[in-house]
Formats: sequence, structure tokens, C-alpha cells
Amino acid sequence: MDETGQTKPPGNDMAEELRLLGQSFSSLGRTVFREGRSLTLELLRSTRSIVDRAREEIERLTGDRK
Repeated sequence: MDETGQTKPPGNDMAEELRLLGQSFSSLGRTVFREGRSLTLELLRSTRSIVDRAREEIERLTGDRK
């Protein structure tokens, strides 16, 4: 049930989480391009590494379910 007392259709939470994830990636991209030259190469590499680790974790977790 949501705050209004109504039940949400199945899959609605998944769609909402995907939407929020997309917004987070969009915000990350805007920040990177807005900061531009003030970012260091090391910071960009670190950020890319974090994203890569998140992808690997998703692959690991979904692989465990198969």
C-alpha cells in the first residue's frame, strides 16, 4: 500500500526504481560536464571505477539467482 492506502500494481516499484536510477545517472552526467576542466583525471577514473563495480555487483547478484 502507498500513503493513500491504495495498493500499487505489481512492477510499479521496479519502474519507479528504474526511473530514479536513470535520474541519478543523469545527475552524475550533468555534474561531470558542468564541472568540466575542474575535475581531475584521478576523480574521473575513480567515478568510472565505482560505476564499474556497481555493474559487476549487479551481474554477480543476478547470476546467483539463475
